[in-house]
Amino acid sequence: MQRFDRYVLRAFFSQWLVVAFAFLGLFSALELLGKADEIQEALHTPSLDLGLSDLARYTMLNLPFLLLQFAPYMTLLAGLGTVSQLLRHREWTPILVAGRATWRAFLPILLAAAALSMGLFALREATLPQLLRAHESLQRNFFNQIPWQPKDLWARGQGDVRLHAQRFLPGSPAVVEGLEVFSLDAEGNDERILATRGVWQDGGWQLEGGVRIYHGGEEPMARFQHAGLTPAGLERSYFAHHRPLDLTTGDLQALMLGDPDHRQAETLLWGLRWWPLVPLLLLALGLPFALSFERRSSLEGIATGLLLCALYFAADLLLRDFGSRGALSPWLAGSAPILFFGSLGLWSFGRMPS
Repeated sequence: MQRFDRYVLRAFFSQWLVVAFAFLGLFSALELLGKADEIQEALHTPSLDLGLSDLARYTMLNLPFLLLQFAPYMTLLAGLGTVSQLLRHREWTPILVAGRATWRAFLPILLAAAALSMGLFALREATLPQLLRAHESLQRNFFNQIPWQPKDLWARGQGDVRLHAQRFLPGSPAVVEGLEVFSLDAEGNDERILATRGVWQDGGWQLEGGVRIYHGGEEPMARFQHAGLTPAGLERSYFAHHRPLDLTTGDLQALMLGDPDHRQAETLLWGLRWWPLVPLLLLALGLPFALSFERRSSLEGIATGLLLCALYFAADLLLRDFGSRGALSPWLAGSAPILFFGSLGLWSFGRMPS
């Protein structure tokens, strides 16, 4: 790595850290200010038993979600800021005049963006499942003044076995109230399990008032277990309905084990497979337009690059919705935006000044 490469790399990371702190601080402050009345009410609700330490914990838990949500924007703005900074100090000119290709001059930015993207993707897969339950619980406590106890919850296990809980109480141990399980026996006849209450112990649900109703009779049932219908499976089903964008690839694959035709899960899974490439795509769209040696043209180029990136996100949301509704195949809905705009980015890279 040459001296100029190290210089560009330092400039990019400096820009990225500044942008990251600005984004995280701004959106954290806006959320707390926008929800000040709800937070004040929650802190003065004795049944919730919340304090300022819980608010601080929620704010810290919220940072990884904000970071992952805005990481592509942060990387794009850091890349544009780096190019603008070097243009302002006239530091691109001697490098390009010396014969270095423009894409080669941008290479440190692209490699740094790829490393950040892969690291954040690994962070997403490793930490979100552990953080999501605590984040949702505190969010419900502060902003809705109610404990997180999902009602009328449906979950689907392997083999098309469906569970309905009138109320689900996450915790240790997890509890379901008003449990119903619907399945088919070996001969294709309907079979049901009913219980007033189920407590998760030793890898299964210990049933209170449990009864199994099958073709030709019924019998008492004290314990139930099935692949996918665990407390983690019930939480996953809740988040698939309320916060699908926060699910990991492992969560989406688990949902598809219970429901192979889960189009939303398959569409989101394809989108997540492409997620590490999104910052590179945005840079490929934005950087060529930012590199102009006239100040007015440079600002216009940055605006054009940002507009193209906004169009990418709009197309991504629209096609993802089409895929979830079944109007498009999940593969096409999850892959088309990055393939189309990625091709556009490669084309714009080929037209950069050198």
